[in-house]
Amino acid sequence: MPAGLQCWDATGKLVVDIGDYNTRYLGRTSTSIDTNAAQLFVPFSGATLSGCFAVIVGAQSNAPGFGADTYEFAARCLNDGIQIIRVGGPKSVTLTLDVYAFI
Repeated sequence: MPAGLQCWDATGKLVVDIGDYNTRYLGRTSTSIDTNAAQLFVPFSGATLSGCFAVIVGAQSNAPGFGADTYEFAARCLNDGIQIIRVGGPKSVTLTLDVYAFI
């Protein structure tokens, strides 16, 4: 069943139509990135460069006494995998990612 959001103004003109941005949950994966790695490729079957996105939903430091935050990393779907890019400082971290596909 199609779903989405459509809004019209007072004259009946369609001003918002986001029915084509529906997504499907593909799954969850976890990976660890080493202290000095600037980026990492994580295999994920079904991911595509032009039809998917990944959300970093958790970050846990692998070193006692150090914190880790999701905003210290970026995720980019590629064909059959996810590229993790470090944008924060060096630390060993385990990341949890949810992967979605556009319908």
